[in-house]
Amino acid sequence: MKSILLTALLALVLQAAPLRAEPSPEVETRVAGILAMQFKSIINCERCDLREANFDGQFLRLAAFQKTDLRGARFRRADITGIHLNRAKLDGATFSGANMAGAVLTGASLRGADLRNARLDAVRMSGADFTGANLSGANLRMLEYVEGTSFADVTAHGTIFRHAYLGKVNLAGGDFSGADFTRSKGLANAQLAEACGDEHTILPPGLNIPFCKSGN
Repeated sequence: MKSILLTALLALVLQAAPLRAEPSPEVETRVAGILAMQFKSIINCERCDLREANFDGQFLRLAAFQKTDLRGARFRRADITGIHLNRAKLDGATFSGANMAGAVLTGASLRGADLRNARLDAVRMSGADFTGANLSGANLRMLEYVEGTSFADVTAHGTIFRHAYLGKVNLAGGDFSGADFTRSKGLANAQLAEACGDEHTILPPGLNIPFCKSGN
């Protein structure tokens, strides 16, 4: 009877918290090589396969990862200021607490990425796709290059957009409760009408955002 109960309990735990995929041996070898050089030279790994790579807490300033496959990779609390991620695949990647100020994310895909409390000030992100990403607590001040960027369906609780240019950025379905848009530019009511916020959302004069429905 006990073994049956233990088996059932284990099944429930696995369903509630699925195991995260681990990097392949080839990716682990590639990561080890990158980390061995991180303080010696600027890293260049364009078009590399780095799926599920673990760069938590690492120093990768100005690294060149253009068109690299980094789906599911981890950069928690990493220093990746100025990193080049043009057209990189970053779906499901984790950047929580990372410093990526000044990064280049032009054309990158960050669908479902975790960017909670990350620094993204002055990031270049024209054409980047953040659909479904979590930007809560992130700092996106002073954005300028955002043409074609999508923040559709993002969770952006308390996110900072101060002095950011947001003209024609897709905000549809996004939850911007508590977000700070002080002195942001290019933002229009037509964009905000497709998103939602709350009484703590700060907007420039003349702009309004619908309140999120309970449960958002």
